[in-house]
Amino acid sequence: MKKHFNMIFQENVSLRGFNTFKIGGSAKYFCAIKTIDKLKEAVCFAEENEVPFFVLGGGSNILFRDEGFDGLVIKMEIL
Repeated sequence: MKKHFNMIFQENVSLRGFNTFKIGGSAKYFCAIKTIDKLKEAVCFAEENEVPFFVLGGGSNILFRDEGFDGLVIKMEIL
């Protein structure tokens, strides 16, 4: 896990549980956010670490590659 400000970013998280097809590799970094401020922090983390980021919703219209994603996956959990 990596910490940035008040957020913890998990490392090497399997993406299989985050899409309806249950396929795909791992994300280099992963976080779930519940507020707009946390979303801003997550994007700052990606920029400071020079990694791409991907914003994930419910996972019903996405397929992840078996090679995974070499960046940050931001799982939206804003209600």
